[in-house]
Amino acid sequence: MQLSLILGLVALIFVVATVLVIAEDRRAARRAAQRRQARLADLGEVDPLAARKLKLDR
Repeated sequence: MQLSLILGLVALIFVVATVLVIAEDRRAARRAAQRRQARLADLGEVDPLAARKLKLDR
């Protein structure tokens, strides 16, 4: 009983840590994209990756 409780607690900690790491990674990617767009806007250029973000209505 105690072993299963400890293993469950360890598994829960791993799940929470994984969620936090994924959330931070997505936030860092979003910040990097914003910095890239700001640099390109300062240069007066268009983001070359913006075309991939367009969604076409079908």
